[in-house]
Amino acid sequence: MILALTPCPCLDRILHLEGRLEPHALHRVRLVEEVPGGKGLNLVRAVRRLGGEALALAPLGGYLGERVLALAQEEGLPLLPLPGRAGRACQILWDGEGATEVYEPCPPWALEGLPPLDEGVKVVAGSLPPGLSPEALLEAFRPQAVDSAALFPAALQARVGLIKPNREELRRLAPGEPLEAALGLHRAHGTALLVSLGGEGALYVGEEGVYRAKGPLRWGNPVGSGDTLLGVFLWQRALGKPLEEALALGVAAATANVGRGGGRIAPEEVATLLQEVEVRKL
Repeated sequence: MILALTPCPCLDRILHLEGRLEPHALHRVRLVEEVPGGKGLNLVRAVRRLGGEALALAPLGGYLGERVLALAQEEGLPLLPLPGRAGRACQILWDGEGATEVYEPCPPWALEGLPPLDEGVKVVAGSLPPGLSPEALLEAFRPQAVDSAALFPAALQARVGLIKPNREELRRLAPGEPLEAALGLHRAHGTALLVSLGGEGALYVGEEGVYRAKGPLRWGNPVGSGDTLLGVFLWQRALGKPLEEALALGVAAATANVGRGGGRIAPEEVATLLQEVEVRKL
């Protein structure tokens, strides 16, 4: 079971524009999609769509929080609501060629209602609410994996099992090219790194070795691809699958997410893309 805590969930409103996005111009919307969003919810959705067991935990409050919970229930997305003061909405403007994301600020949360969880693979994913210290969150939840730029430095100091930065987040943690930076951080802290590299695939650095995986290049809405990669990878590793297999399936799922967004992957498409994923041990 994957248990994904999202401290800053949101209502994702995907606005499909009639034409190209232009600054300071009127835009008409041909389709609106509302989806329970946030990195942990995307992660859980992807794992569930491939048949895995996963549960999202998120503070939800106000009418936006109620909307997120209602949509999750309609979708069949397992979501344990925690007490929250408010909600937030995130607008994703999709013009057929790329996504422009507009995120509202995260409401405060002080770890209310966080249940004791002794089983499963625990992940913290997403932004950190204002006023909540990284150390307090890590101490309260004790995750095995972290996907949050705000938590990465504290997670490294706490020697959390794995962190999943993207290329830019890794650059902020350590200088150099991704491989050099990831190796340096792993040697210094003992934490494994799963680095999402967009169209270049993913890089893994840990006790098992250094691996690079790459799938076919695709264009479209990439929102949630990194979350999909992490969730599927952790799920497969929890099942005892070899690292190469877990990494390959994670990259195939992340590639399938491009164009769909939010971890809304199709299992048959993932299976097809998996045949095109190459994993190399460096």
